[in-house]
Amino acid sequence: MWGLSTAGAVVSVLVVFLGATVQGSIGIGLGLVAAPVLAFADPAFVPGTIVISVLPLTVMVAWADRAVVARRDVVIALLGRLPGVIAGAAVAAAVSDRVLAVLVAVSVLTAVGLSLTGWRVPLTDRALVGAGAASGFTGTTTGVGGPPMALTYQHHDPAVMRGTISAFFFFGALLSTGALWAAGEIGPRQLELSLLLVPFVVLGALTARALSRQLRPEVVRPAVLAVCAASAVVLLVDSLV
Repeated sequence: MWGLSTAGAVVSVLVVFLGATVQGSIGIGLGLVAAPVLAFADPAFVPGTIVISVLPLTVMVAWADRAVVARRDVVIALLGRLPGVIAGAAVAAAVSDRVLAVLVAVSVLTAVGLSLTGWRVPLTDRALVGAGAASGFTGTTTGVGGPPMALTYQHHDPAVMRGTISAFFFFGALLSTGALWAAGEIGPRQLELSLLLVPFVVLGALTARALSRQLRPEVVRPAVLAVCAASAVVLLVDSLV
């Protein structure tokens, strides 16, 4: 049905489950963890399938943390998201699968590098608009839109960060889905692959809730960054050779 080998399908759903578990815990992670592997398994996963598949996860996380969502920040960031989405859809429609794979790898490696620097971004309206625009562009072109918003919120209460970013991602993913569909980057193939991934996205979100008290950020964060960097390097080398 999905045009993937058995091994490719198994690896794809496992990495999506891992990414969804991470995102359900800290607010980002699905695209960051899964995009390099999915792009390697089948270029049709990126970006449309990832953007569609993240929708149920963002709804579940935002609803669970709805009491602490910074609604004003979500609206301001979405003002920046729109032009970023439009630009991202245009780029996604114009470049080849190989170029998209390189963009995915570079986006992930850049996000890992910025996370390691501890760079602090002030939470201002201007910063939110800029983060929203950057997230819209990278999320629409590569499926990895979390880092700009995470950098803006990384020094705030974890629940506020997780809930607010998830609410932003839900509406942002809807915008990206519409733009990618209009650009011809979402069709039957992407919808079909989404059916493969969505159950494991939901399972990852439920697992994150069950393990929320056992997950230690000082252990999870380095492990996630290491997995992201390794998979991005493999994808980058494969795309350039």
